[in-house]
Amino acid sequence: MSSEELRGASLEGIPAAGRLVVGFSGGADSTALAHWLLDRVERERILLAHVNHLLRGEEAERDQRSAQEFAARWGLAIQVLRVDVASLAKERGQGLEECGREARYGFFARLAPGESDRVLTAHNAQDNAETLLLNLCRGAGPDGLSGIPRARGKILRPLLGVDRRDIEAYCQENGLSYVTDSTNLRDVYARNRVRHQVVPALEALNPRFVQAAGQAAELLAADRDYLRVQAAELLEGARTPWGLKRAPLLSAHESLRGRALKRYLEEVGCGRLEKKHLDRALTLLAGGGGGDLPGGVSMTCGQGIFWAGQRAPIENENWEILAKPGETPLPGGKILVLREKILGKTENPEKIQNLLFKNPLDYAIMTGTLVVRGRRPGDRFAPAGRGLTKPLKQIFQELGVPGPLRGTIPLLVCGERIAWISGAGAGEGFQPEEGQKAAWSVEVKEEMGDF
Repeated sequence: MSSEELRGASLEGIPAAGRLVVGFSGGADSTALAHWLLDRVERERILLAHVNHLLRGEEAERDQRSAQEFAARWGLAIQVLRVDVASLAKERGQGLEECGREARYGFFARLAPGESDRVLTAHNAQDNAETLLLNLCRGAGPDGLSGIPRARGKILRPLLGVDRRDIEAYCQENGLSYVTDSTNLRDVYARNRVRHQVVPALEALNPRFVQAAGQAAELLAADRDYLRVQAAELLEGARTPWGLKRAPLLSAHESLRGRALKRYLEEVGCGRLEKKHLDRALTLLAGGGGGDLPGGVSMTCGQGIFWAGQRAPIENENWEILAKPGETPLPGGKILVLREKILGKTENPEKIQNLLFKNPLDYAIMTGTLVVRGRRPGDRFAPAGRGLTKPLKQIFQELGVPGPLRGTIPLLVCGERIAWISGAGAGEGFQPEEGQKAAWSVEVKEEMGDF
């Protein structure tokens, strides 16, 4: 098989310029990938990246020497990382496979810092089919059954559509020697048992099983991508400054509801969510109450709002800080941002006032002393344009602020009056007047984003 006949290989996603970091083990797959690239991109762009995990003694040293010899033979640059994965995994409390993967991809990422740089790995069609089967055994949904993605960020997999047998034939036809990891020959690992026992049995039923599995993964990936877009739109429509509105989530299809909630929980720091964790959150969404999730995330649901996060409670709510133009650090890791805003001719102050995250205030209020503080007994607030004053507790109830968050909400106070509340906007008498050309824009930010 000539270099023109590596069927299924693709240059899709590879930019016209930039470094191409090839994850290079020295096995048949990475050897074929590096050689195949030689006729298609400038040699100077290719950088082989070899990781010696120091797990297989002399065999690992042999693999490293083989990788360096291949680079020298073909005039390619190479970088080698030697990392004691066994010690590192023990230190981190991880499994060897997970730790090794993190070490490899971290190394690759450091070698590809440029915007046009890419990382190329040599996963093939059999790898994809094996991954699908392993995920099926674990009870995965469309995400897991979509197989290995062809592209993820800077990572590209040009050989994902290539049969492993064609890769081995390519190496033979082009006189390319390669190493074989002896652990791949033993059935002590689940993937090896799938490779040596399950796939051959399925190919006995359908000789084109590997290609059929790849086709199924592509179809499921298309459905998954569509559902992700729809779930993202659902999530954005449900957002409030205090969490998520229950109503739009509960009225959505359960597939979209679960995806939207999962994405939200991941945003607030929930680690590896298992189905049981997501089911717990969905039950809370439907019935209300509170609970905990992995990653130190707490969740609560009530008054039409579902909230989850890691906000540490403020031990002393009787706090008060002088507010100044620019950024003012607040308790709980928040930042009050107060900036002058020039209102354009097309900007209607009344419309701006309705924004939840950035609200304008009358420029003249800066002539007085501004402080930002937490709630206090007896606090009342008069929302601009509503002609009434209400207890702060009632305002929070109307806004749907979960109880655990109310002590963390910053209030901007001028004199003895509350001038602004995050989510409610300006108080009566503090909003910009018609035709006013300057105002103060107020927002509250946190480490995880705008609030």
